[in-house]
This record gives sequence, structure tokens and C-alpha cells, in this order.
Amino acid sequence: MKERINICFASDNNYAPYMGMALFSVLRNAGAEETFHFYILDMGIAEENKQKIASLNNTHEFDITYIPIDRSRLSGCDPKKLSLATFGRFFIPELIPQDKVLYLDCDIMVRASLLPMWKTDLAGFYLAGIADWGEISRGRLQERFGQDFNAQEYVNAGVLLINNKKWREEGICETLLQYSIENAKNLPLADQDAINFICRSHKKMLPERWNMFGQFYKTDLFYHLPVFSRMEEEQQHTVIRHFHPWKKNYFAPHREEYISLMKISPWAEFAPNDDVKWIAWSKIVLRYLWRHPFCFLLPKFYKRWKMRGSACLFMDY
Repeated sequence: MKERINICFASDNNYAPYMGMALFSVLRNAGAEETFHFYILDMGIAEENKQKIASLNNTHEFDITYIPIDRSRLSGCDPKKLSLATFGRFFIPELIPQDKVLYLDCDIMVRASLLPMWKTDLAGFYLAGIADWGEISRGRLQERFGQDFNAQEYVNAGVLLINNKKWREEGICETLLQYSIENAKNLPLADQDAINFICRSHKKMLPERWNMFGQFYKTDLFYHLPVFSRMEEEQQHTVIRHFHPWKKNYFAPHREEYISLMKISPWAEFAPNDDVKWIAWSKIVLRYLWRHPFCFLLPKFYKRWKMRGSACLFMDY
């Protein structure tokens, strides 16, 4: 009996190629015991991109449903902060009838089977997610949400395993939207802040391998935290890599893996035309020195260089 994994993306046509790449990476790394139903919150995806996505059925069989989003419900959200497709995730439990859904941002690459994550028990929890240590380490979450908020459980909203059934039973969708509209000026991370506050005390924390974003490679930022050694270990077992690898000359872990995948995908024309390596390196170093002209005089610069490595030091990701 195959295990069906319900996965949701939200995209407009501009991001559709990268959503397609994320979907392609899921299929390429799926096991024989997995089947998929993709639900796409559709903010105007062109038929051409839908046809390209459909062609991925020869990689691994799947079903797909496109769900148009009623933009009028999002009229109070600020599209200057984030795209309306981002706020669309609030309505996942209303729009998708399944009891559990895995929401994924478009700017991810899956590198192994998602089945172990999918089997996470969500009984009593609104969602499962991965701690956003970048935001946590800044130490301002209590100011934003109050002293009772547990900062250690602030999750990144780019990868969320959602308990649709519990959200529907408790009306979380509408609560999230209202909170976002009423507190728009005080939520620098908009939908992510809303999800973390409304779902506080009912979030299940997952290992970082399920949402490894660029901040985690700046190891000096987390050296003082108890989770430091675990985070270094998690880097070696990354399943979901969260980044923007399609940018030209972007030196990031796993980028070459992503570009290689892109070149055999229906979106091969989006693969960046990088400079030769010595030119690319020169550009990122000069850009860094322009932004930090006196960095060589600071002891912390050398500490960062030692802990991050050259690529991670000079790249702002």
C-alpha cells in the first residue's frame, strides 16, 4: 500500500518555474512506496508552465490540483511586504480537504525522501516546523509577541507540516488573517509572524535537516547556542535545502546540485550563465569589501572566516 503525501505550493507565474523545480526535486527523490497529490494555490500560473509541470509525470506519478485564490479575502494584507501568494497559505486547511498537508515554499530543493517527515504525528499540534535560529538569535521576539512567547519555538514558515483538521475545527484560518491585518505595522515578517503567534504552544519542532536555509551555514552566529553541535551535524543530512540558487554567481552549498537538476528539467533556460570562477569570486569579494571596507581590522572577521569558510563569509545569504 503506497503512502500518499499531500504537498501544497503557492505561486504566481513569476515564481512558477522555481515551484516547478521544487516539485521536480520531490519527484526525483521519491521512493517506490510514495505517491503524491500536489495542491497549487494558483495566483495566475500560465498554461505553459502547467504543461511543463504535467510533463513531470514521467519522473514519478502524481496527481495535481490547481486552486485559484480569492484575492478579495487578502485585500487587507500588504502586498508590498510579501506577495499575496505568501498569504494564501493561511487558507490551506479551508481549500484542501485532507487532514494533513506539507506546505513548501517554491525556493527549495528536496534531496531525499519526504516520507519520514510526513509520518510525523501531529496529534494535539497545529503544525510541525523548523526553528528559525536567525530570528531567534536576534533576541527580539519577546518584544514583538510578549514575554510569555517561547522564542525557541519560533518556526520558519517556508516548510510547514500542517494539521488541517485541527485548523478547521478551531477556525485558525480566519484568525490568522485578522491578526495579520490588525497588526500589519508590528509584524516585520508578516505571515510567518502571524503563524508563530497564533499557533504558539501548539507547534512541534523538527530537526533542521527538514529546512536548511542559508543562515544555518553562518555557524559563528550560533556558536554560543546549545544546539550548535546538532546544527553542524544536521548540515550533513540536509533533506530540504531552502535558498535562491538560480542567481548568477551565487556560491551556496548545494547550488551546483540544483543547477544540474535545472539543466535536465523543463526550465533549463532559467539556469544562470555564470562567469568563470575567478571572475565570479572577484566580484563577490569586491562587493563584500565595498560593504565592509574595514573588515580586516576586526578580529571577528577572522573568526567568521574560519568558521564559515570563504564562500559563506563573502556571500550574503
